[in-house]
Parts: sequence; C-alpha cells; structure tokens
Amino acid sequence: MFSYINDNFLHAPSTDLSRDTVKLMVELMLAQAQECFLENSLREKKKDGLIAKLASHTAWAYGVCVDGLAEGHGKGIYDKNWLTVCQVKQKHFQAVSQYHKALACESESKYGEGVGRFGLAETAAKEASRLAITLSSSFVHSMTPTLPADTPVALQEITKAFCATCTEKRASATKDNDMVYNDTVPNESVIPPIDKLKAVKPVPIAELYAPNEIQKVIGTDIFLRLIPLAVHESASLYSEEKAKIVRGETEKRDLANGELEAALEYMRLPAALDKFKRMARSAEEQGRSLDEFAIPTAEVREWADKIKGEEENKGTVYELVETLDGIKARAREMLDGVSVALDEETRACEGMRVTFGDLWTQPPSSSLTTSFRADLRNHRDGLDKASASDRQLTGRFESVMQDVSVLRGGSAGDDLGRVFAEAMVGINEPPGAAGRRQSLLDIDIDTGIGRDSVEAKVKRVEECLEKLKKVKKERNDTLEDLKEKTHQDDISHLLILNKKSTNIEPQLFASELEKFRPHQTRLAATIHHQQQLLQELTAAYKQLMEGEEAKQVQTRWDAAERRRKTVVERLRRAKDGYFEVKEGLTKGIQFYSDLSDLIESLSLNVTNFATKRAEERNDLAQSIEASKGAREQERLKEQLNKYSLPPAPAAAPPFQDGAMAHVIAQANRMSISGPYPGSITSPTSPQAPYAGPLSPPPSGLPRSNSYGGASAPPAPPPPPPPPQQQIPSGPAQGQGPNAFVEWQRAHADLQRVQADNARMQADIQRQHGEQQRRQAEQQQQQQQREQAQAQQQQLREQQEQIQRQMQAQQQAQQQAQQQAQQQAQQQ
Repeated sequence: MFSYINDNFLHAPSTDLSRDTVKLMVELMLAQAQECFLENSLREKKKDGLIAKLASHTAWAYGVCVDGLAEGHGKGIYDKNWLTVCQVKQKHFQAVSQYHKALACESESKYGEGVGRFGLAETAAKEASRLAITLSSSFVHSMTPTLPADTPVALQEITKAFCATCTEKRASATKDNDMVYNDTVPNESVIPPIDKLKAVKPVPIAELYAPNEIQKVIGTDIFLRLIPLAVHESASLYSEEKAKIVRGETEKRDLANGELEAALEYMRLPAALDKFKRMARSAEEQGRSLDEFAIPTAEVREWADKIKGEEENKGTVYELVETLDGIKARAREMLDGVSVALDEETRACEGMRVTFGDLWTQPPSSSLTTSFRADLRNHRDGLDKASASDRQLTGRFESVMQDVSVLRGGSAGDDLGRVFAEAMVGINEPPGAAGRRQSLLDIDIDTGIGRDSVEAKVKRVEECLEKLKKVKKERNDTLEDLKEKTHQDDISHLLILNKKSTNIEPQLFASELEKFRPHQTRLAATIHHQQQLLQELTAAYKQLMEGEEAKQVQTRWDAAERRRKTVVERLRRAKDGYFEVKEGLTKGIQFYSDLSDLIESLSLNVTNFATKRAEERNDLAQSIEASKGAREQERLKEQLNKYSLPPAPAAAPPFQDGAMAHVIAQANRMSISGPYPGSITSPTSPQAPYAGPLSPPPSGLPRSNSYGGASAPPAPPPPPPPPQQQIPSGPAQGQGPNAFVEWQRAHADLQRVQADNARMQADIQRQHGEQQRRQAEQQQQQQQREQAQAQQQQLREQQEQIQRQMQAQQQAQQQAQQQAQQQAQQQ
C-alpha cells in the first residue's frame, strides 16, 4: 500500500505523505516482517547457518531505518524513541547473527573462527543492552503514544538475557579451544561478514486484488471533491512546461557566458591591460611592473619549501648515496669472501690429494660447489647491473644538482630570488647600444602624445569590459528572477474553475506562460548586446596592440614571461629529478638490503659446507695416519723375515712370537758359546732353551778359548725371565761382526717402530683436542651468526617501517600537491 502511494502521488500534500517518509515506512514494515520470519525460524529450530543469514539481513534492514530516522529526527519529523528502538534492534540482531554463525562454525570444526564470532556477538549484545537501558530511562509513553508502553522493559529484558548467553558461550568456547582444539582465533577485523538472506518483499497491490476489485479496495478518492485528480495532473503538465522554459533560458545563458569567457581568455583580458596602464603612467612604473617577473612564483616557492622539508626530515641525497655505497660495498665484500672460501676449500682438498695420493678418497670440490658458484655469479651480475643503475642516478642528480641546491634553501632563501633576478637582467634595456637606450628614454619623455594615446586606448578597452560585466550580471539576475517566478506560479485555482471544460489546457497554458515572455525578451536582449560589445572590444584591443609603444611593451613583457617560464621549467626539472633520484636511491637501498640478505645466506651455506669438508679431511687424514703405523710394522716384519732361520727343535719361549720372536731366535743361533761358559757348540748341535736374558759372562771369570784352556766351574742357572717381553741386549759372543750388525739393525728398527707408535698416539691426541676446540669455536660462531641474523632482522623491520612511513608521507604530499594544483587551476 505504501509503495502504491509512493508511485501514484507525485506531489505530496503534506510531510507524512512525502516520498522519503513513505519510503521509510516501507523499509520499516519490511524490517518488521523479516523479524517475524526470523522469530518463526528460531521457534522451528532451523539450521544455525540459515538463521545467521536471516538475522544478518534483519540487522541490515533496521540499519537502513536508523539512517532514515536519524535524518528525519534532525528535521524534527520523527520522535527520538523510534530511532533508539531501531538502533537496539539493529545491534541485537547483529549479535543474533554472529551467535548462530559461531554455532555453525563449531559444527564445521572451525573452533577458532567460532571463538572470534562469539566475541563479536558479545560486543553487539552489550551495545544493544546499553541502548535498551538508555531507552528505558528516557521513555515516556505519553510523549510517544505510537509505541507500546512496555516496549523499553521488554527490549531491556531480551537484550540482557541474550548478552548473558553470549558471554557464557564465549567463555566456554574459549576454554574448550585453549584446552582441546588449539585452533587459531582470527582477528575481528579479518572475520568475513555474514551473507544476507532476504525472506520478505513488498507485494504489489495488483497481485492481491483483481483489477476490478482494486477500485473497491481503494475506494472513492477522498480529495475528489476538494481538488480533483485531473487538476493535479494538469498542474503537473503545466509545471513541466515551465521547466522547459527555464531549461531553455539556462542553456542560452550558459552558452553566452561561455562565449564571453572564451573571448576574454583569448585576448588575455583584463590581465593584459596591466602592462599598458603602467606604460602610460611612466617609464619608472613600467620598470617596476617588469621587476615583478624577478619574484619567484608561488609554485616554485612551494617546490623549494617541499625540498627543504624533505632534506630536513628524511635526510639528504648525499646521505642516501653514502648509505647505498656502504651496503653495496658490504655486499661486494661478502661476495669476495664467499669466492675466497670456495677457492681455499678447493686448494685444501687438492693439496691433501697430492700429499696422500691414492689414499685420499674425498670427492673433488668442483662437483659439489656448482650451485654455490652459480649463485655467486648471479649475485655478482645483479650487483654489477645495480651499480650501473646507480651511476645513471648519480649522473641524473649531477645534471640538476646546481638547481637543487637553489631549491634546497627554501622559499625564503636568497638563492631562489637571485636566480629569477639574474634571468631578468637587462630586460628593461632595449637591444642595442647605449645610444639606442637614450632614444628610448627620449620617447618616454618627449612623446607625451603617444603616451596619452595609449592611455585612451586602454580606457576604451576597460569601458568595453565594464559594459560586458554589467551585461553578464543582468543576464544572470534575470534568469534567477525567472526561476523564482516559475517556482511561485500556481494555476490550480484556474484549473479548478475550468475543470468542466475539455481540452482547455493548451489554451490556458499558453496564456499563462506569456507572463514569462518579458524575462525571455530581456535575456535575448542581453545576449545580443553582448555580441555587439565583444565586437567593439575586439576592435579596441586590436587598435591598442597595433601601436608602436604597445608593441615595444608587449615585446619586453613577452621576453620577461619567456625568461621566467624558462627558469620555472628548469627548476621544475630539478624538482622532478630530485624526487626521482631520491626515490631511486630508496629503492636501491632496499634492493641492496635484500641482496645482502641473499648473499649472507649464501655465505652461511658456504661456511657450513667448508666446515664440514674440513672435518671430513681431518677425519680422513687421521685415518690414514692411524693406518701408517700398521703399514710400517708390516714392512718391518717383511724385512725381518728375510733373516729368520728354521726354528730349533727346542720349544721356544712363551713370549717369542711375531717379529720379536724371530729376532731373539736369530740372536741365539748366532751365539758361539753355549748357555754355559767353556762349552763349544756346533752350529748344527741343538741349543738349550733360552732361560734368561742374553748378557756377556761376568768379569773375573776365566773365559773359554779355542785352544781348550781351562774354564771356570759352571755358574748357577739364571733366574726365570719376567713375564713381559724383553729385547736381547746384544748378540752372543763369538758370533762375528755380521751378526752383530744385523742385531743392531733389528734393534734400531724395533725402537723406531715404538717411537713411531708413540708419536702417532700423541698426534691422535693432539688432533682430537684440536677437533674439540674447533667444535667449540664453531658453536660460538653459530651463536654469533644467530645473533647477527636477529639483529639484521630487526634492522630490516625498522627499514620496512621507515619505508612505509616514507611512502605514506609521499602519498600525503602528492595529494596535497594535487589539491594545491586544483586550487590554483580554479583560481
């Protein structure tokens, strides 16, 4: 019904039937219908996802009502209590929507999102409860009879109970998530909004009733006898005719104003008259007018202040260049360090291969460092290309450095004014020698008639401009008066008087519209008069410009403008180059910082690789050194076996085994005397088992000789040998010089083997200590690298924050510059 009223009553007789009011009523009715549908769905225990969507649209519908009521309340149309009621319902249904969406998230195992939505529901519910308490404290039923008396109490109870439910559910869900699920709880700002589901729509009246029943339902028009509908329709048609007249005259006015502005802009009036006015006064005044070109323009002063602030707040270009060079040098130094580390590792590996020969089994470094050297080459190429770009930026800055130094002093600096003043030097002097300058002065002093002629021409142009200004004002005033008259014009009474006449509207409209004919005639006259004045202005200005004096002034003026424009363009290029260079340096610093991080990562990987390879080399060298003793013993055993004889029939001592046993047996066989003094034993006679250490007989006893001399009585047998292995102190007597030499050689070989074994054990212990020390140093270096990485991460975060601030400031400055340019263009 409201939609029917809004569509069929174009001219509302009162505020309650205006289009905005009726539209608000439609939205309020739809919101209440959506609320009823939502309550029915809650009672039927529909799915939580469906209820969340219905509640979301309900909250949105009440939000639309809040906007309309707030606008109407400001105009004094609606009561404030209705606005508060809609605000309470908007917040309440927002809480309902988030609550049921959180329940749906729990059923879908999205526990973190559920906790976040329970928090949103609690916040909205608390806000709804607070608004309900405010409504209850300020509600007076007698002042708002359109609301039920129990509205505040009911809303307060509903919102309070639901707020407690949301709080309890949020606490329970948070506890379950913390103790069981440990799902990430998203921030409230990133939780996606809930989709809306509209369940109601306005039903057209034609769908409710048949065409013949509509009139019965609507009934007879109650205003039929007061103001017939036909009169309203005729009045609407008359209003449209008036609007056509106003639109036509407005279009003509705009076209005439456009022609006037285009003509004045082409002739640069009235600004172009200023130089001729000063010329007509005196030469001194003309010189002062040209001196105005030596003053920096507002745009240039703005550039200077901007660059000065940039230098003071964000650092100079030289500081950025210094920072960039430092980061670049550090990156190049790290690349050189990586290259040196790879080369040293390769040399160490190949040196060990040369030392140990075929025993060295460590793989060559060239096959393992391919990726490292490829990354090293790529980083070095990137560094070289970036350095070339840096040189281009430096060259760009050097080309505008002199002008940038002028702008760096700010708008109040002396250098800026000096640049414009130097550009205007000699502008007041005519081209040529001093004699010609004297003739120009003579013209300014003596030709008063010419100066008066220029002044008269200027005055004539000014009179034309003044007349055009008055014509334009009259045209605008006439059009405004026409608009006011058409707005106030009402012929409803004439239409009521002639309602019984048929086809009276064309004749009546034509006669009534004739009252606006004088305004139309006056507007047409102003347009015609303007065209005549433009012709006069064109002729007067042409006559002024064709004079010899005017040509001289115009020549000097144009020259001054060209010089100033040249200076401005030069400073503009300096300003643009400055900010381009600074932006490029900032990006370069960021690039080198990122490249340094990559190079540092490569350096760390190469260091770890070299350390592991060094450990492998040490282990392999220790293994080869450890096996060296065994190889020496095997070689000695082979040498001793060359001097060994078949074993005697007697049983060998228990400790005689291996190479030592062969040496001792050989020494015994080479002995001339038997185990007892005086006895002669042939080489083939069996020898008694060795029962003690071999030693010469004690001094003082008679020794046996080859001539059968007497011998001392036999000595008692020596004590048994100790359990450990003993080395014979020397060969037996009478064995001969060759046997003694062989014995000494075998004894020396045994001592050398023992010394090698002892030295090998000492080397192993020393290498083990060095390995432990290297491991401790590596752990310490790893800790230092981790600390350095943490510090670099902090520095990078600080750099990113500074860059974001710089970008925000640049955007703000660009916006301010654009606004300033727009204002300047408007002015």
